[in-house]
Amino acid sequence: MNLLITFLVAFIISSAIAAWVGVLVDNYASTHVSMLAFFSVFFVLTGLSWKLSVKLTEPKATPPA
Repeated sequence: MNLLITFLVAFIISSAIAAWVGVLVDNYASTHVSMLAFFSVFFVLTGLSWKLSVKLTEPKATPPA
C-alpha cells in the first residue's frame, strides 16, 4: 500500500511538472512542439517516479542471525 501511495504522490507532482513544461514551451514555440515536450517529459518523469517509489519503499535488509 505504501508503494501505491508513494507512486501516486510522485506521479501527481511529475504530471504537474510536465504540464508546466508544456505550457512554458507553448509560450515560446508552436503547439506541436509543446505537445512533444509535454509527452517527452511526462513519460520520462513517470518512469522516474516509479523507480523512486520502489526505491523509497523497498524493505530494509535484515542482518543475518
